[in-house]
Amino acid sequence: MKRTRSILSIFTVIAISFSFGCNNSGKNINGFTNKIGRASMIEKYPKEPGEEIFRQASGTKLYNELEDRYKQSLSALQIETDRNGAKLVVVILTPDVGRALSLSSTYGIPYIVQTCNLLGIDCLDLSTVLATQEPAALTQGPSEGNWSKEGAGFIAEQLSYLLLGYDCYKNAKPFPAIPKPATFGDLPPHKDDIVEGEKGVVNHFITNTQGLRMDHDLTFPKKKQTVLFMGDAQLLCPYLDNKFTPTNLLQQKYPGKEIINAAYLHYTMEDYLSLYLEKAKFTEPDIVIVCTNGDDILDYFFSQRNRYSRSQRVYKPSDEEKQFYDQMN
Repeated sequence: MKRTRSILSIFTVIAISFSFGCNNSGKNINGFTNKIGRASMIEKYPKEPGEEIFRQASGTKLYNELEDRYKQSLSALQIETDRNGAKLVVVILTPDVGRALSLSSTYGIPYIVQTCNLLGIDCLDLSTVLATQEPAALTQGPSEGNWSKEGAGFIAEQLSYLLLGYDCYKNAKPFPAIPKPATFGDLPPHKDDIVEGEKGVVNHFITNTQGLRMDHDLTFPKKKQTVLFMGDAQLLCPYLDNKFTPTNLLQQKYPGKEIINAAYLHYTMEDYLSLYLEKAKFTEPDIVIVCTNGDDILDYFFSQRNRYSRSQRVYKPSDEEKQFYDQMN
């Protein structure tokens, strides 16, 4: 699995400090207890299995279990977006295509497409069109799998066609007159971090005061069609300047729409669900676009969840997970 870790620690420290400073004492105690429990689980189970799940005989039942978890989260997100009158769209976005095709994409992408079809969710599989491009032109260093400016531009072009298909869609349900949270995304609010990208080029990773990777704040009542994007590093683009991210390119192309980037590193479908329920739905989206890929299914393994899950809860291994973990080298 391809992971972008270098700027995660910055966000984690700030987010934890912000959380513990603002929550009530009961939540502080529970959060502290969970933090200790997660640290203990990480120490006890330090390995994060990836594609070896597909190579071991015992991995088949385990992978089916992870698929079921992914499906349950996606189905729950569909229910919640429907309840709010928003149109849910799934976009499969990954550099693991063509000559770089991974086992997580080989098995995961067909499952995601099949699940979307089963649930009646619109799905755009960009892996097919990405496979026609030269991988070296789409990605960059310092961490393999991050989009280059050319790659981000190509993705924005494909997403542009998608947005045109929903150009007239408008959420017909009035949003409840309830207080909105201070932030709509999980990024540290109002930051301008310097990140070293391709060939030592310095980029500005900017967030607005609402915890979103945007250069401006959202205002209400809204006046534009609102498109909420949720995803992980493939949407966040941590090694690109804000102006080169796919969502910013879309915003420039469609000034009559409000394009929202609520991405965060390592998030998977269960994290998008909780983020939507707690924060992102308050952006009052007309369209909710979730960018996902085959790695998101593997990230339901308990040791990954204990490291990266947004819920901060402690995940104990199921019987299948424990059996597989004990058999790992």
